[in-house]
Amino acid sequence: MRSMHDKIWESALKSIQVRQMSRSDLKRKLITKFADETAEIDLVLDEMERVQLLNDKRYAEQLINHLTQRPIGRLKLMNEARKRGLDSDMVQGLLVDLDYNEESMAKQAFEVKEKTISEDDPRKRKQKLMMFMRGRGFTNAVIYSVLK
Repeated sequence: MRSMHDKIWESALKSIQVRQMSRSDLKRKLITKFADETAEIDLVLDEMERVQLLNDKRYAEQLINHLTQRPIGRLKLMNEARKRGLDSDMVQGLLVDLDYNEESMAKQAFEVKEKTISEDDPRKRKQKLMMFMRGRGFTNAVIYSVLK
């Protein structure tokens, strides 16, 4: 008969074989299956981190690389990372390490979107661009810098 530790380990392993997850996401998923075993879940997660099957930094790098395939702002990146339970300081550090340039991303987004707006009124055109850029998670300072 398998122990609870083995059952949790197998479930966790199956989950991360399907897709990488943060520790927080995996814990949340395991708790739905093994609600009364939070201490054992923590032990399994600690063990997975120790043998490098679970690594939040590696996951955060993959997430950032995936999200920045298209122009996206720092606010949206940080929000997506927070939703997945990643440490914001670690993510900020990775953005620096990966040479993330929000203004460059904003210029790319602006150039693509500007071509698709059919509005003739310059004020309404600017307003639509600003709303689009905010939706992509760019800060107001970067948006105003790009719109100049």
